[in-house]
Amino acid sequence: MCTVPVIEVVFMTFQELQTGDYFRISGITTPYVYRKTSDDSCTLNDTLQPIRSHTMVKKLTGTSLIEFLGQQQPDSQPKRKPTVRLKSRPVPSREKVGSTKYGMIN
Repeated sequence: MCTVPVIEVVFMTFQELQTGDYFRISGITTPYVYRKTSDDSCTLNDTLQPIRSHTMVKKLTGTSLIEFLGQQQPDSQPKRKPTVRLKSRPVPSREKVGSTKYGMIN
């Protein structure tokens, strides 16, 4: 007996989705995953996007949703931020007698 994972893809309009459902827009080749937030908007990477109610979408269910959510988890080891070091110049001592930042005092 052979077991094959089932990936269920449901095509529907944006209006038919429930709030909170994850989906992809039908016909777009880039693998962006959106989430329905209201009847006329969705989010993409926490950015609110307007969308038409009759837009055809592919609702993510089952394995596709699990794979997407798994990719969103942070790595086990946090990435180090690059260290930025500024070059510092030695500040000349102004304590010399008669010396200011504007020149010599007579």
